[in-house]
Amino acid sequence: MSSPADWQNFAVMTGSASGALTGLLFVAVSLNASRIAGHQGLRASAAQTLVLFIAPLVMALIVLVPGQADWVLGAELIAAGLGASLSLLAIGRHKRGLSDDDKLLVSIFDRRDTNVVVMLLFVASGAIVAAGQGAGLYLLLPAALVAFVSGVLNAWNFLLPPLDRRPGSRDRSADEG
Repeated sequence: MSSPADWQNFAVMTGSASGALTGLLFVAVSLNASRIAGHQGLRASAAQTLVLFIAPLVMALIVLVPGQADWVLGAELIAAGLGASLSLLAIGRHKRGLSDDDKLLVSIFDRRDTNVVVMLLFVASGAIVAAGQGAGLYLLLPAALVAFVSGVLNAWNFLLPPLDRRPGSRDRSADEG
């Protein structure tokens, strides 16, 4: 059986990585600030990525609180997972009202399945820990990994946006060269 104290190094490393990746996101967004600021869908995608990077940081903070009962730790993980889920749902609502061209542009960031998996893993981890089973903490590893990989892919696409592949469109990078 695993106890929260056994997870301190994991939480410290995950929180540190989350902070560094959040910084990467701010750099990626600032490098393309004018394009992102003028596009509601890209702003929503940046917010989605921010939630994916902040959720593991919140998880790390929760795990590092000393001396809390299992049911309290579990309830905090459930609350964090549900809170992040509600944030992602609200962000998703902003994407629904976009034009077809705008939806095509942000479709590369629209990873609903990934978001659902991350948040379900946080909530399931909390429920298992709240039931007195420390093994539920093992679900935090895939949750953090999926959040980080998805968020890094989003940040990468903010730095190097995908080429426009619509029929009849021209490669804009060729126009710049």
